[in-house]
Amino acid sequence: MFNSVKSIALATTVSLAALTTAAHADEPVAFSVINVEASMSAAENSNAMDVFPDIVTDLQTAIASRVETSDDGSDPTIRVDVRKIALNGDPMLTGDNQFNQMEGVVSIAGDNNEIGAQSFEVNVSASAPDQTVPEGYIAIAPSEGDFYAAMIDGFAGLIAEQVLTLNTAGSGVSK
Repeated sequence: MFNSVKSIALATTVSLAALTTAAHADEPVAFSVINVEASMSAAENSNAMDVFPDIVTDLQTAIASRVETSDDGSDPTIRVDVRKIALNGDPMLTGDNQFNQMEGVVSIAGDNNEIGAQSFEVNVSASAPDQTVPEGYIAIAPSEGDFYAAMIDGFAGLIAEQVLTLNTAGSGVSK
C-alpha cells in the first residue's frame, strides 16, 4: 500500500474551537515557545515512540520552520500533544516502520492577552488514491519525499494554516 509516495494521498481534517484573530492583525504573530509532547506513549498497546523516537523533535522542527518565532517570553506559545499514531487504526505499529494516522491537539496561549487561549484538533490520515476518503476529510497529495516526512509535513502544515487565522494580514506564517 505504501510502495510509492506518489501513490499516497493525505486526507486531513482540522476541528477548530473558535480561533480568533489577533488584536493587531497588521503585525505577524510570533511564538516564544513551540512545545511538542506525545501522550500516546502512555497509551496501552502503543509502540509509536519506540518505532519513531524522533517524531516529537521532527514535528517541533517542522512547525518552527512554518511560523514566526521570537525570544520574547510574553509572546504566545504553541503546545502540541500528539495523541495517536497508528497504522489502519492500530496503535501497535508493525516492523515495517509505517503509519497512516496521526492525531493531536494544539493549544495556543498568549501571556499578553492579545489572543485568548485556543485549541484545535489536527488529524492526518493517509490512504492510497483508490481508497475512499472518509467523510469530513480532504485528500491532499504529498510532495516529493518519504512517507514519514509527508505525514510530519502534513501535520505541521495544518497547524501553520491555523496560525494564519490568528493574523488576518497573513504574514505570521511562511510557506
